[in-house]
Amino acid sequence: MPTFNCEPLETLARDIFCAIHVPPAGAAWMAKLLVRANLRGHDSHGMIRVPQYVTSWKKGEADPKAEPVVVQEGPATALVDGKRGFGQIVARRGMEVAMTKAAAIGVAAVGVHNSNHIGRLADYTEMALERDMLAILAVNAAGAGQRMAPWGGRAARLSTNPFAFACPTGSGAPISFDVATTVAAEGKVRLKRNRKEQTPPGWLLDSEGKPTTDPNDLYNKPEGSILPVGGHKGYSLALMIEVLGGIVARAGYSRENPGPVLNGIFMVVVDIARFVSPQNFRSEVDDLIRYIKTSPPIQPGGEILYPGEPEAKMEAERRRKGIYIEDETWGQIVQAAKELKVAVPTT
Repeated sequence: MPTFNCEPLETLARDIFCAIHVPPAGAAWMAKLLVRANLRGHDSHGMIRVPQYVTSWKKGEADPKAEPVVVQEGPATALVDGKRGFGQIVARRGMEVAMTKAAAIGVAAVGVHNSNHIGRLADYTEMALERDMLAILAVNAAGAGQRMAPWGGRAARLSTNPFAFACPTGSGAPISFDVATTVAAEGKVRLKRNRKEQTPPGWLLDSEGKPTTDPNDLYNKPEGSILPVGGHKGYSLALMIEVLGGIVARAGYSRENPGPVLNGIFMVVVDIARFVSPQNFRSEVDDLIRYIKTSPPIQPGGEILYPGEPEAKMEAERRRKGIYIEDETWGQIVQAAKELKVAVPTT
């Protein structure tokens, strides 16, 4: 059960990505985001993804040298073809296009297709913060990766279809909301499986539609499913995101015999200054947070937190104590590194 500082993990991931022919700047960006996910407590989107990305490259599903291109655009809109590049690189390009258009006209909506797994959505919504912008992302799996059964059903028909929002504050961590529309992201079930732990009750159904706490039931044939968060509400949100990421962004929607698991991304960026001065905005968001925190906690000594605050606290703690990587995941990473002749750090 090794524990690492963030720097050697970032170096290892970068070197592995360089070994599969990702250009150095892109490899460094991918590694940075994966380790950031671990630092912020989202291990499901961290180093556990390194073997997945190597496998995608081996299968020819990901083009490490792909350069995303804008294939259609208007003053406030754009459609970006990721050319099956690695998702961190493709999604960053989409956000750059969206922020440029929002700066020019006040608001932008950008669709992205042919992108591999983009990781944490918050990494892209938070790109807008330094420019005093708001950002919203909605992501599907191009019709594949079907893990959620529709409300009342037992066979999966939708992916976990995450949604994210970020906005700046005047002080402290930004508000940053990034969730799957299922009770848990698929990666969190994968993490439980790798750690040989049971999933909490209320996460999964087996292939017969019966509640289960065995993470393997999601992956066995026939496959189980992950429950929608909030019942019919999560299912409805997932369906909305399927339309935005799958149909509007032209990535592909859930259907029989879909193609490979890719990400369809629909992003909206808003220039705050078109509505209120950024200074006033930040001040009022701070006052909103202040008021929220005046609610008496249920538990004595409890603390009211807002989205983004737990991640900031976790990052500070893990920078002090290190990042834990479970044995199964570490073994997979080491195996990938050895095959690619990449040096592996010691714990």
